[in-house]
Amino acid sequence: MKWICRGLSSLVLVLGTFLIFQTVLAEEKVEQKKEQKSSHKLEEVTVTDKKVGEPVTSPYAVPESSKLATEVITAEEIEALHPETIWDVLEQMPGMEVTFQGRMRLNLLSMRGNGNYGVILDGVYVTSADRILATLPVDTIESITVVRDATALSLGPLTNFGSSSGSSNQGFVVIKTKRASKKVEGGAIVSYGSFHTEKEHLYQGAKIGKFDYRVAGTHNSTLGQTNMYNASRNTSVLLRGGYTSPVFSGDLFYYSSRGMRQFQRAECLVPKTVKKKVGGKTVTYLDWSTVGQLSNQKWELDPMISDMVAVNLNKPWSDTQTTTFSYAYNSLIVSSTQDTFLNGTPSVRDQSSRGQSASLRHVINSRNNLLRLGGQYFQYVSPDGFPPNWNMRSDEDMYSLYVQDEYRLLGDKLTIDGGIRADKKHFNSDPDTGYAIDEWAKETYTYALGTSYKLHRMITLTGRYAYSENSMSPYQLSADGTKLPPERRSRYEAGILANLHPSFNPSLTLYYYDTKNQKVSSTGVDPTTGTVVSSYIDPVTGEEVSFVDAEDVRTKGLEFGLSGTILKSFTYHLLYSHVTTDNTETNNSTPHHLASGRFSYKYKNADLNLSFRYVSPYSKTEYYELGDYTRVDANIRYNFKVFDRDTRVTLYGRNLGDNHYTTTYNTGAFYDPGLQYGVELAYKFW
Repeated sequence: MKWICRGLSSLVLVLGTFLIFQTVLAEEKVEQKKEQKSSHKLEEVTVTDKKVGEPVTSPYAVPESSKLATEVITAEEIEALHPETIWDVLEQMPGMEVTFQGRMRLNLLSMRGNGNYGVILDGVYVTSADRILATLPVDTIESITVVRDATALSLGPLTNFGSSSGSSNQGFVVIKTKRASKKVEGGAIVSYGSFHTEKEHLYQGAKIGKFDYRVAGTHNSTLGQTNMYNASRNTSVLLRGGYTSPVFSGDLFYYSSRGMRQFQRAECLVPKTVKKKVGGKTVTYLDWSTVGQLSNQKWELDPMISDMVAVNLNKPWSDTQTTTFSYAYNSLIVSSTQDTFLNGTPSVRDQSSRGQSASLRHVINSRNNLLRLGGQYFQYVSPDGFPPNWNMRSDEDMYSLYVQDEYRLLGDKLTIDGGIRADKKHFNSDPDTGYAIDEWAKETYTYALGTSYKLHRMITLTGRYAYSENSMSPYQLSADGTKLPPERRSRYEAGILANLHPSFNPSLTLYYYDTKNQKVSSTGVDPTTGTVVSSYIDPVTGEEVSFVDAEDVRTKGLEFGLSGTILKSFTYHLLYSHVTTDNTETNNSTPHHLASGRFSYKYKNADLNLSFRYVSPYSKTEYYELGDYTRVDANIRYNFKVFDRDTRVTLYGRNLGDNHYTTTYNTGAFYDPGLQYGVELAYKFW
């Protein structure tokens, strides 16, 4: 088994080279027939609603039965939101909860109450996404696709990999950046807002025959709130280009960013428990003297350097046969500095990581059948590891094989699909000691079945079942220090989509998860203070270490959506999600109700955009409560001409209600800064 798995990565590279060689030989011959074979073109398709999807040959395509659990937001919709970072976009998706950690983990994302997910950026399988995604300029994004259930077997590993979660992947976030769409294009965007926040963005691109390129440079910086120690800055360059012809398509992605980020000071809300001897007796009392005070700790990442590169190649051999090869590499160089406002001694720790991936996929699209099969390789290396195993090298590989078949019946009204994926992890370092080893973990499997039925031209019914296994993660601790058993999850899902009218399109998804040995919150002893806690902050690294236990958990939820366009000038998207579990700790730490909405109104050269987000309360104690907030953002844009060039001015406001909500608590509460506002000018040179 060992030599088979290792040979897979070599085979992928050899076949990729073979694809290029065969393309060069065939280019002239097939070019003469391009009119007859124009259907082979693999140009990217921009998705505008659930009815339009990726080409079946795309590596990001999902079966029909998964499309109801797949949400797509386009570049135009992202621009209307006017988000600060990608996280502002993701929290508008159904079933998505974004929390601000305030420490080294930065932003965290949960899908349907589960925090493990995969991120794919133009072919790069991104690890440490919580640190990198905030640096990616939103002006460079073409689309973001969220697959909320990990039953699309071809996207990536469905067991935890390069993460600190012991749970199965709950879904994937697929991000595509912009490619040039016309002969010459270019422009600049500048903005300035509260907290001395500024942005400068410059881009230029061209589409010349079969070739295209687009390069963008961006600088962002903010001084943050006074006395809150939450400044940041980042400078990045992004290049996207490629070649598209009837017989071959290829694209290149390169992204490099340099920056730093400070971490907001936490406000203490919980009194200390103090024991004191009085008259020979031990008296316990609460010390409220620190409540309401800001933490004196100073944490920051400086520098934070990220580099990514990816190559994606597509080769159509015939009307029915298409092969795709991808290779990607990413590197994150991070220095974590811990200091104090009380003139302490700074402590600097390296928290760098790197990874690479390769995949070979083949699609056979016959008249009534669509067969997808392929293999993938992933590598992740963190030289200094993660808490609680700090200073222990983490080095692991993942080898994956999958096959998924989809059959169409009754004139394409009915589709039935099924598939299996195997993920096998190899450890190059011992998860417990960090020493070099050569050890294979037990392979994990995911099985999926699905169906989609067009009951009426306006109504589609879907159903899915999947079973997944998950290997243990070394980065979580049980209260007694023992290893926890692997997780096994059965997923059931049913949905209905009704495209009744351009102004009224409702959808409903119901899901139920039965999970054996799910990792749930537990308690243990903080090695620094000796107190019993559910989590603690490593005093050296700033990472949060969670105590967990394994229990059988049943999760159920629903997602409801409503969207439409009225009189061509007003569009709306309304989303509501509900999730609950039968585990008390998990249930108390999860918001049961999430709601969001996006509204756009256009009048002549102006448009008004408004969005809101509601998160119900959770983790309520006698001292603090998380969530329980409604955030409203809005912007107004006006388009006009300057020197006969397209120009746009945007006035924006975020958190208009000045709501200082908090979404997490460990050493204290990290409050949202509240109302932010500013102005942006966009100008197109061509």
